[in-house]
Amino acid sequence: MSRLTLDLSKDVDDRITDIAHRHGITKAEAIRRAFALLSVADNQSKKSNGYSLGIVRESETGDLQAIGRVTGIFLWKCRTPGLVILISTMR
Repeated sequence: MSRLTLDLSKDVDDRITDIAHRHGITKAEAIRRAFALLSVADNQSKKSNGYSLGIVRESETGDLQAIGRVTGIFLWKCRTPGLVILISTMR
């Protein structure tokens, strides 16, 4: 397995630490799982087949309501008009 050294802001490191702790996994595993989602979103964006990675809310009856979708590697569009949240930035 390859190794990778990353420089992370304190905020990003704290978030990864929190997520890993809450799910009982290592920070490396949390990052691997995040990359898996990123890869799915990227693959779907290349296919132009009508599918996309989405953010859904489950109702008490089990129905799923789409509240947003990942439109590329770095942007998430919410159903709220005009709201776009940047998931990650590159410098």
